[in-house]
Amino acid sequence: MTSYLPLIEKWETYLQTGGTESLEHFALWLLQHKKAERQTASVLNDPNLQTYFNLNTEGNFAHLSSEAAYLVGRLYKYVRNYTRPILLAVGLSSQDEFAILAHTDFLGECTKKAAIEENLIDTTTGIDAIRRLVNKGLLQEKVNEHDRRERLISLTPAGKAVLQQVYSGFASIQDVLADLSQEERQQLVVFLKSLDEFHGKLNQKVAEK
Repeated sequence: MTSYLPLIEKWETYLQTGGTESLEHFALWLLQHKKAERQTASVLNDPNLQTYFNLNTEGNFAHLSSEAAYLVGRLYKYVRNYTRPILLAVGLSSQDEFAILAHTDFLGECTKKAAIEENLIDTTTGIDAIRRLVNKGLLQEKVNEHDRRERLISLTPAGKAVLQQVYSGFASIQDVLADLSQEERQQLVVFLKSLDEFHGKLNQKVAEK
């Protein structure tokens, strides 16, 4: 007869280490845990950097949070370096301009505020980016009939053409997830979505204060 005690013990460990009461997340945690058991190397290749994080963070998992933030930050910079030449080639001067175009294209039409806040851009930077896109003929704006204090933005035909050029260019750059397997990619996306939802709610609470 199969004993479920080991699985129950792992469930308790999962919850104690900060896991949520989600069977999907638990299943992914189990897969990741088994993989981690087969690996003896530290998270970071540089032992001195590992020691630095351990010494300069407090709390049970603070050093892991620091390492994760460090690595995610570096990954973002790699992505920025890969995509920057493509954006410059079509006349876009920043990741923010691309993000606003992509978000507006996805919605079809939205307020300036929505395009800025959903992409986590500070207001001044976002307004300047939208102004540049309008001046370049990539965005058009009109008064919101439901709230005449707001203006709605949408892509022009030129804006759609530029966006398609960017997407075509992205297809030729280095795969951001490198040699991760399909299973590992799915795990990563689930974890990132969970973190994005958590920090999105936290960011909203801070903005409302």
